[in-house]
Amino acid sequence: MADILLIDTNTTPFNEAFPVYPIGLDYLQGALADSGLGTAKILDLTRAGGPLASRDLSERGARSLAMIQKALASQPWDVVGLSLRNIDSTYPTLEGEAHLHHYLPQLAAYLDCVQENASPDTHVLLGGTGFSMMPGAFLEGRPDTWHGLVGPAESAFPQTVRAIVEQGEAPRLSRQERGGVLGSLQNRELLARYLELPVGEGTFGLRTKVGCGQACGYCPYPLINGPGQRFKDPAEVAEELKLLASVHGGRPTPAPLRFMFADDIFNRPLAHAKTVLTRMRDEGIIPYSWHAYLDPGQIDREFLELVKDTNGWCRHEHPDASGGRAMFFPFDMESGSDRMLARLGKPYNREKLMASVEAFRSASSGWLAGGELDHVAFGFHLLLGYPGEDEASVGETCEFINRTRPQQVAVQLGVRVYPDTPLARRTKGELWREEKDLYQPIFAPVDENAVLGWLRKHLDADYDRLSRKGNMLLISREG
Repeated sequence: MADILLIDTNTTPFNEAFPVYPIGLDYLQGALADSGLGTAKILDLTRAGGPLASRDLSERGARSLAMIQKALASQPWDVVGLSLRNIDSTYPTLEGEAHLHHYLPQLAAYLDCVQENASPDTHVLLGGTGFSMMPGAFLEGRPDTWHGLVGPAESAFPQTVRAIVEQGEAPRLSRQERGGVLGSLQNRELLARYLELPVGEGTFGLRTKVGCGQACGYCPYPLINGPGQRFKDPAEVAEELKLLASVHGGRPTPAPLRFMFADDIFNRPLAHAKTVLTRMRDEGIIPYSWHAYLDPGQIDREFLELVKDTNGWCRHEHPDASGGRAMFFPFDMESGSDRMLARLGKPYNREKLMASVEAFRSASSGWLAGGELDHVAFGFHLLLGYPGEDEASVGETCEFINRTRPQQVAVQLGVRVYPDTPLARRTKGELWREEKDLYQPIFAPVDENAVLGWLRKHLDADYDRLSRKGNMLLISREG
């Protein structure tokens, strides 16, 4: 047995508006108990600190520091683990307010607080996605009793804790070896706390696998999770969903049950996603709605039917408020240019994208004709301005849009450069020299005015609705 405190530091402005359930700490808490190390206490800084109005967000840091101090003073801890999930926003929508989309200074303040208030005998373990992207930004200059875990840690965390408790030491930095266990939701009390919140999609997530099987040029996730994939048994996924539904059903006035499959890519491979959804359908596990990140080149009619049968991307009101069941389906295609898709490192091309769109259009026509859905639309997500982008490639993307007619197109202008990615290697010496330069948000340069001009030039005239927030554009059309 060990005295372990797990701290969720995800106090970002986005998390204030749409609180994201800390599945990583839930998984670790269960893994520690399964390893015979006792029940760790979870300190969720956002929820434990209470809701704040947007005008009061500046108080979150002070409240969190006070809660950390109080928790550390409550008893001597063998281990304090901190989940560092986000380091910045890849969508800096609030220009001129760096603290709203760059979180390293606030995270550093939390770590300083732990260092100043923890017992000298307490070991500190850092992990989470943000930490795994740039461990040096958090470990450099910290005491020898501080350690880091890169990537999923349901096996590595208990092993490290056991080494600390039994031997008094552990490696400075380590990662989970291949074949480790995959965690499961198990904390009913914490789940209930989030289910009471009147929030939309994205609050809850659970994994069906680790790893995405892709190698996109800008993405650090293959470095975090490794190049391969590890899959959870669909029966285990179903049990997690049953737990979530059980806790949800026990709340007096819960918000509708929505969740996200928090895989890097849910439908890669396609067969595993189909098996999970088939299990959900056959066992009657049908939430109000669910969503996920998808490979747009791995979509067929069978998958789409399973999505519809299990309420994927479901909206239960028609846009004109007449009622009914609706679906808005996303294609995260990023480009309609084969040349740019290759530069981005995508495992699909225009032909595969077109096949996926046609499969959706065929399926949705049948749903509407049969009265299974009352309204169906789809949209694209694009990433424009990656190195090599020019008018020709933007023109190809616009031609794809004009042919397929999505209702909405979300456009991200430019891309964040993360350490050790192909994009980082390509831009070294131009945008950065030492890795610490990338601890601050650096974006690949893009001539935004030129891109906007190309969009206006090549898109059909009815794509005339355009709004902008920071580096994000939303383009839509009538009908």
